[in-house]
Amino acid sequence: MKEKILTYAVISFVLLNIWSLYLFFDYFTEKDEIIHSLGLFLNFVYTAVAAVVLGGLLLLIRLIFHFRKKANPVEANFFYILSGIFNANIFIIWLISLSLHILEIGTGRLQVCAFFSLLLAIIILSDTYKSYKKR
Repeated sequence: MKEKILTYAVISFVLLNIWSLYLFFDYFTEKDEIIHSLGLFLNFVYTAVAAVVLGGLLLLIRLIFHFRKKANPVEANFFYILSGIFNANIFIIWLISLSLHILEIGTGRLQVCAFFSLLLAIIILSDTYKSYKKR
């Protein structure tokens, strides 16, 4: 089980790297027009929302199985681990964008999404770590 979790973590990091490279090259191949980096920003927003929705659904499924005292197929699932790492990555990118003054702090949906992304990352990664140590 430990090897499975570590393998899923490595595959998750590779997929995140591929996604980051796609966004990098997509940004640099955009035409210099009036709203040059809007495509990159929208890709980030859609990615953040997708990460939070995926993490929330998987955490909800995990909690349902936990409270019903059934065998939990989500505990060491690839998508569960990917979601935890992906949400941590989204929050780190948001934090770096704030520190570089690319984004501003406000009360919008992006900040709420970033907060839930951090919350889901902490819960999912600590749950994965707990199940890793248990085995």
